[in-house]
Amino acid sequence: MTTFKTVSVAALLAASMCAGSGCATDAQTGTLAGAGIGALAGQAIGGNTGSTLIGAGVGAGAGYLVGNEMDKKKAQNDRDELRRELEQERRRNRRLREKYEDED
Repeated sequence: MTTFKTVSVAALLAASMCAGSGCATDAQTGTLAGAGIGALAGQAIGGNTGSTLIGAGVGAGAGYLVGNEMDKKKAQNDRDELRRELEQERRRNRRLREKYEDED
């Protein structure tokens, strides 16, 4: 039970440090959350330090994969939005060019 308390305190400290300073990406947040959840699950299932560490490692990997996919999706959405804005500006510029060319 002492290991469980130690891991729980360590996971709580890591989560609070990240929440306080903020993770830069969803991949980082996912890694941290996955490691904490995996460590707790590993301890609950195996009841020893080895299980806790394996759970933390597996959870961190899974959390990273999920968070990284979320980051990719956000980046794609940002690119799509910029493309839409660029196309709107191009249409606006064409209309202005046509307007001033007609006046000449």
